[in-house]
Amino acid sequence: MYPHLAHLGPVTIPTYGAVAALGLALAILLAARCARLLGVHDDAVWNLCLISAMGTLLLSRLVIIAQMPTAFLHYPMYILTLPTVTRYGLLGAVLSGIGYALWKRLPLLRTADALTPGALLLQAALHAGSLFAGDDLGSPTPLPVGQWIRGDRGYHPVALYAAALSLLGVVLTYGYLRSAHRGGETLGLGLGLAALSRFFVDQLRPDYVLPDAFVGNFLRVDQAALIALVAVGMAFFFKRERHDAQ
Repeated sequence: MYPHLAHLGPVTIPTYGAVAALGLALAILLAARCARLLGVHDDAVWNLCLISAMGTLLLSRLVIIAQMPTAFLHYPMYILTLPTVTRYGLLGAVLSGIGYALWKRLPLLRTADALTPGALLLQAALHAGSLFAGDDLGSPTPLPVGQWIRGDRGYHPVALYAAALSLLGVVLTYGYLRSAHRGGETLGLGLGLAALSRFFVDQLRPDYVLPDAFVGNFLRVDQAALIALVAVGMAFFFKRERHDAQ
């Protein structure tokens, strides 16, 4: 659709990168607000978000360079400015955030609760960036939804679905955070919602990851992993019930 937002001389601003940057800024603002609601130092949460973002970008760039060393030698600026986050980059974000939280002695579960709505908001922005850039097409469909996206007619707009479900997750987790009192519950809710949303949307993507790797001839490996994440998220609520029963 609109892969390039603008051209400033020799510099091209990719739509995905611009939307992702806006989403990151809004996500940090939301995380800081949630931190204040939970009594967590909001300045520390600001720093945690920035350090996690830098850790994500740095590790992602290093992974891309390791995978494409020849391309990096010929086009270093192009490789370094790719709006791409690898799975190792996400791991870098988690490790950087946990390391900073431990260093500042922040309450881990309540800090994670404060970050959850913002993380879902960033996820929604990333999906929206894919939508505007014309990426992430779904499987063919004769349904009217296949005509919603100009230029991609006849396919499920899975990026739109994913963005809408992520925004719903933001609303639900933020509303729950304002009423919850036990650390980890908002995190568990967000984790479960994100996994369920991914499970649903993946069914509308053609030939998704590991299509031939099944568990018991019933679930794909990635589907089993998502169900496990839902179980982990719900475990925070089971812990609360046991505590209340004592």
